[in-house]
Amino acid sequence: MGAMQELDREAALAVAVAAVKEAGRLLLELRQQPVEVLSEPGHDIKLKADQLAEERILAILHERFPLPVLTEESGEHGAVNESGRMWVVDPLDGTFNYSRGMPLCCSASGLWENGQPVLGAVYNFFRDELFTGIVGQGAWRNGERVRASGETRVAKASLATGFPHQQSYEEAPLLAFVRNVQRFKKIRMLGSAALMGAYVSCGWLDGYVEEDVWLWDIAGAVAVAKAAGAVVTVRPGKAGRWAREVVCAASPELHAALAAPAP
Repeated sequence: MGAMQELDREAALAVAVAAVKEAGRLLLELRQQPVEVLSEPGHDIKLKADQLAEERILAILHERFPLPVLTEESGEHGAVNESGRMWVVDPLDGTFNYSRGMPLCCSASGLWENGQPVLGAVYNFFRDELFTGIVGQGAWRNGERVRASGETRVAKASLATGFPHQQSYEEAPLLAFVRNVQRFKKIRMLGSAALMGAYVSCGWLDGYVEEDVWLWDIAGAVAVAKAAGAVVTVRPGKAGRWAREVVCAASPELHAALAAPAP
């Protein structure tokens, strides 16, 4: 299945769904046992459950739709190339929430080509809630078609964001952050980048913006949001090769407001 061949998007999406659902099934099972913490670097947390869920996802992707894979836990598998075609996987997004039993976490998988999202699947296993999308074809929540809200007014819009653990907490960056977000009607920080992006797809949120989030955190979700009509920009971040700055908005007008710094 070379990069030059025509991509069977429906088949790829079915495999992505199978992978995140299997990871979700395992994560629910593991949550019935004591949570095994492997490390807590800085503001982050790593669990044994992350690794085990990733193993399940990789096995399904390699067997049913083999492409290079970029994952959160173990990095690059195969000839990962940003200008090519690859899976981008986060087996457990919202790990801290999961560790506390908070149902704001998910398994996510996205297929990217030439640096752009093609399709994605985001599965909140606590709620049995599946967001899927194929760019240019549509997006669905549990099989029902969804669309971004189309909200154009900053003063009426709900915005999701977060503080990645590599974010600067110095006074100047924090003040700039406050100036930017205080323009919006409501601000939400859910602790799961993938869910925040997915929620733009169905109109629960109007926008999602974050600096220096990792590509695997957002790859599946922004594919779903874009498939639902959201305007998405993903640019290189500053924290490392796979760090990204993401702007995901329900309308071109809202996207322009998010992309521009507050006066």
